[in-house]
Amino acid sequence: MAPFNKTGFVFSFVCAILFASLLIDSAIASETTADYDSVIVIPKVKINRLDRTMHSRGILRYKKVKENIYVIPLEAGNGTAKVAELKASGLFDLVEPDYKFSLDQVNEKKYTKIIIHSSEQNPPESNTNNIQPAPSVEAKEITPNDKGFNAQYYLRETNATKAWSTTVGSSLLVGVLDTGVDENHPDLVGKVVNDSDSSSDDLTDQIGHGTEVSGIIAANTNNNQGIAGISWNTMIFPVRVTDESGQARVSTVVSALDKAYSKGVKIVQISLSTNQFSQVLKDAVAQAQARGILVVSTSGNSGANELRYPAAFDGVIGVGAVNQSREIESYSTTGEHVALVAPGSSIYTTSLSSGYAAVSGTSFAAPQVAGAAALIWSVAPNLNSSEVRDILIKSAIDLGEAGKDPVYGYGLLNTEAAVEIAKTRQANRTAY
Repeated sequence: MAPFNKTGFVFSFVCAILFASLLIDSAIASETTADYDSVIVIPKVKINRLDRTMHSRGILRYKKVKENIYVIPLEAGNGTAKVAELKASGLFDLVEPDYKFSLDQVNEKKYTKIIIHSSEQNPPESNTNNIQPAPSVEAKEITPNDKGFNAQYYLRETNATKAWSTTVGSSLLVGVLDTGVDENHPDLVGKVVNDSDSSSDDLTDQIGHGTEVSGIIAANTNNNQGIAGISWNTMIFPVRVTDESGQARVSTVVSALDKAYSKGVKIVQISLSTNQFSQVLKDAVAQAQARGILVVSTSGNSGANELRYPAAFDGVIGVGAVNQSREIESYSTTGEHVALVAPGSSIYTTSLSSGYAAVSGTSFAAPQVAGAAALIWSVAPNLNSSEVRDILIKSAIDLGEAGKDPVYGYGLLNTEAAVEIAKTRQANRTAY
């Protein structure tokens, strides 16, 4: 095998990351643009009269999102006026812009503080000097043989390593609604479930975000390479909801939630957000929850005190980010939608080109909660999604003001305590 060219690898990898970061910066900047280039509608008429209704308004192209929900592309610069016109027509039960989402990663940290390694290199040691052990029931800490494990400080900080003495997870399916995934990554091979019903779906991850999120949740573990996933045996069902520029839309997320349900997904991880309220998205999330799906999302990276969606919808677990001293990160959005926090600084995980990287943002705090939820269900499969959410909240390590607060929510994720509560509940149920 040819010798590994460290300099060339790092240079090309950083260039790719810079390009991806520029795309994401553009997506964030356009999130709240006053004008819109597409709109979501729910017609009042039956499907057999839809064409006539659309054509009467000068709409010749539209795309079905799900049953009786459609997205209409609009001419540039005409969005706001068209939304008002369609609302005034009386032909639709609902008209709203097809809002854009931004990926919740910290771009400036991603390429200035990044630690890049190929699968052939040893990763760095994590600086854990400032970390205090989380209070928990005494349990044996499991140490896998993955070469990058010592760089994954967040696994110890959230007591995932102690939870592993009880369970390393089941084959439960987690939906990752993101930028796609590198299913050929050595730490993700065999962990990705494709959508076999659709040959048109391209899962290629050109940005890396979805690959990074997936590795945190369920990377191949104890395989003497790379990193450890939180739920070792869990499978990933990726749905690419972003376009080539890194933008996602309400319509693509709504459609992806339906697709995830059709594949038997129990947990949906959404590491993107918007500050724009969407009734269509709210209804889609509520439907997913009614179908038994637990939705985990980011609190957002705006650094402001504002509601971000879908985290602000009822029943969704909104996750903020803390640093290695358990202080809230400056970028982490605060507000009533924050339910939990998890480490979000320098999260070592899988990345593009079979590599590994340290990434930051609420995007990488939220998947830790999704992974913990998967561990909970592995010991208590009869729990419903509301019960799993309740366990995650009740087991959290309180930070900030006593009880729930808008900065830390209910507190820091405590995976071991959550698994122990779930195990007890399962035992109590089977005893009767």
